[in-house]
Amino acid sequence: MSYMAERCGAWPVGDDPDAAALEFRLFFPAGVDPGIQSLEVTGTFAAPGAAPLQMTRDASDPRGEFWTATTPGPVPAGFYEYAYDVRFHNDSTRRVADPCARYSGLGELRSGVVVGGSSPAQNTVRPLAHKRLQLQDLIVYELMPDDFTAGYRGSRAPLDAVHDKLDHLAAVGINAILFMPWTAWRSRDFDWGYEPFQYFALEARYADAPDTPAEKLSRLKNLISACHDRGIQVIMDGVFNHVSREFPYPQLYQDPQTCPFTAATFGGSFTGLQDLDFAAECTNDLVLDVCTYWAGQFGLDGIRLDNTVNFYVPGDLRGLPRLLSSMQEWLQEREEQNFTFTVEHIDASAVTLTNATDTHSFWDNSLHELTFEWLWTGGFDERLLPALNNRRFLQDKRKAPTLYLSNHDHSHVNQRAGAKDEVGAPGSWWRVQPYLIALFTSTAVPLVHNGQEFGEEHYLPENDHDTGRRVTPRPLRWKIAGDRIGRSLTALHGALARIRTRHPALRSEFMYPRFWPEADTGPRPEGIGVDTNARTAVFHRWAGGALVENIVVVLNFADVDQVVTTPFPLDGTWVDLLAGEIDPDRPWSVEVSGFTAAVPTPSHWGRVLCRLHVP
Repeated sequence: MSYMAERCGAWPVGDDPDAAALEFRLFFPAGVDPGIQSLEVTGTFAAPGAAPLQMTRDASDPRGEFWTATTPGPVPAGFYEYAYDVRFHNDSTRRVADPCARYSGLGELRSGVVVGGSSPAQNTVRPLAHKRLQLQDLIVYELMPDDFTAGYRGSRAPLDAVHDKLDHLAAVGINAILFMPWTAWRSRDFDWGYEPFQYFALEARYADAPDTPAEKLSRLKNLISACHDRGIQVIMDGVFNHVSREFPYPQLYQDPQTCPFTAATFGGSFTGLQDLDFAAECTNDLVLDVCTYWAGQFGLDGIRLDNTVNFYVPGDLRGLPRLLSSMQEWLQEREEQNFTFTVEHIDASAVTLTNATDTHSFWDNSLHELTFEWLWTGGFDERLLPALNNRRFLQDKRKAPTLYLSNHDHSHVNQRAGAKDEVGAPGSWWRVQPYLIALFTSTAVPLVHNGQEFGEEHYLPENDHDTGRRVTPRPLRWKIAGDRIGRSLTALHGALARIRTRHPALRSEFMYPRFWPEADTGPRPEGIGVDTNARTAVFHRWAGGALVENIVVVLNFADVDQVVTTPFPLDGTWVDLLAGEIDPDRPWSVEVSGFTAAVPTPSHWGRVLCRLHVP
């Protein structure tokens, strides 16, 4: 069952840009009687005082029953809101939003439809300026459209305002944007989008501009095209384990507990929300159709799958495995390449799942947890190197973890850097630097939390005890991007991104030591590894090919400058890529003799030393 192919929701009839009749269509899967006596459509498309539009039931399809209605005449161009008024067999009534609406409403009717505006032919998503990059080549930026644009957008729609900063992101070296959920929120109150309300609808808050009410989906398509013009891939955040308590489908059943989409819990549950039941065929169909709709109509380059722990049952092909395999079949039919699936599977089984399914990456909390712990306690230990190389557990070289210092679920890392001393980023922002260098030189895909690149420092409680207080606006303060701290951190992010992009050794799966026992608190005799007393780390990255590229990374987490005795795989001149990127007028290199050298490394800094070797 394809909900969009069957034109579920509300659609204009024909392609007249000035006026069109509206068709409304609801589907109920076979097997469970929703208990509906009658259905009416109430909406702003009708003249004041007009009778509601009556829907007709059609039970001839073996897949289930359809309820449909069409306005008796054309409706002028514009944006209209609507809802369904349901009378059940027990004569109770309920007003319900449309679960398959493609537009969310701005008022209490909660669903929308557009007549006129620009046509789909005028809003074809432009392809990437180059072919899709492989996963290991991505530098991902997590972007929340409301927070990202709140400080400068004025009355413009957030999706329009994002355009203003795309050149900034491209200059920083970002080549993929992970947009936090853009599907409709459960209310007009601020939200992050992780309580899905309407899966096919674009959140009205993101796309609404009073002067052009009929332009909404076009805004998202135009933004994706603008990203693609700059070589930036677009990843959608999809939330499919659970839905809002106000999710419309159960409300269309006399007894919401019988709704097949949510009648039971599949796998785990998420406190305070409704779980989707992937034991039901209709749920698998719905979620697959959501993915193909957004990926196909909006030219996406990847999907992040939220909270997969709760819709993955080991040994059961339903739920996540089926969704991934079905999407791969769909992509293959379209000859799509390098489309990525990333799972938020914060669990010890993440590697097993990634190896066993068609996902390409998993969110890896390991470096984030160490970063937040050590910035608070001043600690440092042997766990660093294992956190930078969890890719070693993945069997397919095309797969890699996604690593980060922070993300939307946590405070900004710069806030953490100064939180204990209550000085914030201005007091100790430089403490973040070696962690950034570690992130970009790891074997994982680096992810940057929006605002991190210039030192944004909002606080977020790690546990709000189910009060909902974590979901709060954190508007980025773009003015601080231009101060001394903002310029320094932006320059560091950009330098590291350029280094990673230019040097295959930093995108490879190769790292030495491949494994670092957590019992080892000192470096190996040759100097490689972690020195917990000195608070330094040394590791080697390389890539093969026509030229063998070798990179040695030296990190200093201490409060003092240090000279680190460093082993090298080859003698000769080793150039510090980071120094050259930060200040091209002040290059730095070291001469290696006898496979070792003393490397002066500033406090809270690092060296990224490179040498090419012709075999």
